[in-house]
Amino acid sequence: MVIYLVLFFIMLIFLDRNIRATIQSQLDFQKDIQLSHLKNYNKQIENLYQSVRSFRHDYANILTTLKLGIEQNDIAIVKEVYDSVLKDSDKHLKSKTFDLTRLINIEDNTIKSLLAAKFLEAEENNIDVSLDIPKTIKLEGMEMVDFITVISIFLDNAMEASIQSDIPKMHIGYFNHGNKQLFIVQNSTREEFISITSLFERGVSSKEGDRGIGLANVRNILDNYQNISLKTESMTFAFTQELNISKKA
Repeated sequence: MVIYLVLFFIMLIFLDRNIRATIQSQLDFQKDIQLSHLKNYNKQIENLYQSVRSFRHDYANILTTLKLGIEQNDIAIVKEVYDSVLKDSDKHLKSKTFDLTRLINIEDNTIKSLLAAKFLEAEENNIDVSLDIPKTIKLEGMEMVDFITVISIFLDNAMEASIQSDIPKMHIGYFNHGNKQLFIVQNSTREEFISITSLFERGVSSKEGDRGIGLANVRNILDNYQNISLKTESMTFAFTQELNISKKA
């Protein structure tokens, strides 16, 4: 009897150590991913800062030239500056790169770095991607690790599907709406309509790859939350995932 108890406790200690090691390994893995995302985000912000500095420097020179033309009443100089530079300046300001500045409204660095990394990855794949994060927001009503897992699956699937479409597009929205938070991912699709009836079943996919497995994991995670709902739509060559999180009291 004593031997069995000793063996039992040894087994418990062994299992405890294995579980702790597994958890620590997962935490280290998540930390490495977050650091990688944050590094990419910081690099892009640095590039953006340099772009703004260059833009300001160019404009200083332009204004000097304009001032000279105005002082000399030389309309030809003013017209030349406008035709060659100013009339196209809005294209620079509307560059998709400047969309990254909207991430400043996200208070959670983990989410911020993930979205920055996915934004840059989408751009590298020639996807026309836009961000809509109008006001300051901080995750409520869902565990961070679950939220990151779910939106990562959404974003990866959106990129894979949009790349296959005729005009690759993605839209990402994250904002408060009353007592709720909404996270929306929309992407263009090759098909005009995708049946979503069994899309969340394990192994079922609208395309090759592991989308079915990923969405099955999403469903398993969301089943643990009474305050979260998911709206999935497909219409007119567009696929939308809308995560609706009710803030806990």
